[in-house]
Amino acid sequence: MKRIITLFFALATISLSFAQSNATIQAKRIAKEASIKSMPTNVVIESRAVECIWESDFSDANDWVMDYDTNDCAEDCGWQIGQNLECTGFYPIEPMDSDNGYYAMLDSDAYGGEEGGTETEDAWLTMANPADCSGFNNVIVEFDTWYQSYSTERCFIVVSTNGTFPTDLTPDTEHDPANGIYELFPEISGEVQANTGNPFTKRVNISETAGGESQVWVRFNWTGTWGYAWFIDRVCIAEQPANDIALNYGVVSHNGTGEEYGRVPTSQVGGSVNCAGEVFNFGSADQSNVMMSMDVVNSMSYPVISEEFGEGEMYGFDADGFLTDQTITGPVATDQSVYFSKDVDIDSSVPADTYTATFTTWSDDDSDGGEYFGDNTATREFSFTDDLYSTDGLGVYSLPDVTRMGTGTFTDASDGFMMMSYYDISEGTYVAGVTILLDSYDWGNSFTEPATVAGGELVVAIRDTTLMSSETFDPGNVIEYSDFYLVTQSDVDNGFITVPFSSPVYLSPDAYYMSVEMYSNGNESDIYILDDETIPQPSYLSMIYIPGDQVYSNGTAAAIRLILGESVGVEEDVISGLNIYPNPSNGIVNIELDENGEFAVEVTDILGKVISAETIKSNTILNLHNLDKGVYFVTVSNNEIMKTTKVIVE
Repeated sequence: MKRIITLFFALATISLSFAQSNATIQAKRIAKEASIKSMPTNVVIESRAVECIWESDFSDANDWVMDYDTNDCAEDCGWQIGQNLECTGFYPIEPMDSDNGYYAMLDSDAYGGEEGGTETEDAWLTMANPADCSGFNNVIVEFDTWYQSYSTERCFIVVSTNGTFPTDLTPDTEHDPANGIYELFPEISGEVQANTGNPFTKRVNISETAGGESQVWVRFNWTGTWGYAWFIDRVCIAEQPANDIALNYGVVSHNGTGEEYGRVPTSQVGGSVNCAGEVFNFGSADQSNVMMSMDVVNSMSYPVISEEFGEGEMYGFDADGFLTDQTITGPVATDQSVYFSKDVDIDSSVPADTYTATFTTWSDDDSDGGEYFGDNTATREFSFTDDLYSTDGLGVYSLPDVTRMGTGTFTDASDGFMMMSYYDISEGTYVAGVTILLDSYDWGNSFTEPATVAGGELVVAIRDTTLMSSETFDPGNVIEYSDFYLVTQSDVDNGFITVPFSSPVYLSPDAYYMSVEMYSNGNESDIYILDDETIPQPSYLSMIYIPGDQVYSNGTAAAIRLILGESVGVEEDVISGLNIYPNPSNGIVNIELDENGEFAVEVTDILGKVISAETIKSNTILNLHNLDKGVYFVTVSNNEIMKTTKVIVE
């Protein structure tokens, strides 16, 4: 088995490859039999970074003119403006998250139909009236967007100073600022299912075209064949600040590959963790002495690590967007990105716990207290554990982005559909089993109701990472199988399943996939697993297999968690005489138990956040009146036994 090893800057390169196969493995278009959408419960709409010369939040459609090239489209393939618009095609993506619900949408999937059209769509959305930028030499466009790529489409901003525009853009049109043509997403367009995030604030420097001009029109131009969709909201034309560096993201990768696990056992951490971040100079002036720091606190907000990154840890990007392997020196030019990276020592003083890393960047002219310092920080949450290894960070991340996938997600996936999570084992260890989070674990938060139904079956397997290409994948070729597991109503109620192997499996240092193979009796008993999309991940970190088709990379963090050690944990459901009632409850919950001794009682919400914790020795009343209505978990345990009960507060 060949282990995947990449350079420390793997995440910073936009296109991540699966190093174990020459075959291109891309995610398939989601061929859903029914639309399954996550509710936008954790929407964060960033405040304006600048003061606008001209702006539109799409509440007034008269701000815009919508049109399309009739030579390319047989019928209307253009934009729509409205409130709470949704994709209506066969393969919809979720709606855009918006402050007021008004935005523009181009639904290419609906135009292409179920099988996809052949026309090169060319459609545009243009400001109805120009903005006056005569007093500003440096001009930007800032807007919120949500875009998911398929294969051929391209997204452009086109800027005009006389009201005329080219009407023949194609996916082969090149980025050409001298003529007012700006390609927006070259790093993801053409990468199947790569996306911007929902929403994502994009800023484009249009000074070359618009600086000092008394009339400036901006057009959003989509061109391509049968894509997904593109959403636009909160468009703002503004003066570009002179001094404004931004921290695009922070990275904590325990193995230095760009893989960012939500939970890592301390045995797999080693002596250091790679920490990094990308800084972009959005200002019009070059920035000198650009620096970055990282401060890490534990779950009690106690500081545990503080590091500073300077020119000795600063790397640049080449013309193709890949990082150089040599450090560079400043100043950082306008529109230039740099990448700070350092291996930070981790020792026994950093025990199992949940941590938050806060990254901060500054320069001589954009420092704390400055006008544009609001975009100079980023956070990354992670956990070190005793034995739980998870690519997902559900229960760790304060604002998770959660979806679900399962036997009802794809056509022909009802029986034999697989989801797989990639795990890098740096120190040899035993594996006792896996814990799988069902969509019902997040019921009431991201989903209005669970789609998982009792009665389906699943089997867990450990797989060789070298056998994941479409040419070599064999569903029956595994390192170890578990027994088949029947999904019960209790599992659905609890929201998770723990599946042990018949005996602990020893894994030597290498890379492995943990797969869950699902059978739903022809979609009568569907099984759905949570999919964590919070952190951008390498494409290979999760995979799917559709029976009769092939394997595809998924690039997310499926909630298939590895349990290291020789047992799956303390025994469940054996506390004699334990009774937790009433359920549902109005906020008063009684705990009765017959056994003597001291027990820990912990209340957590549906994402695993601890609400309260106490120790009891006898019957107890929990007062949950202060909690919002919803689903909570009450865990009663001691060193030997444990019982978790799902409680609904009405």
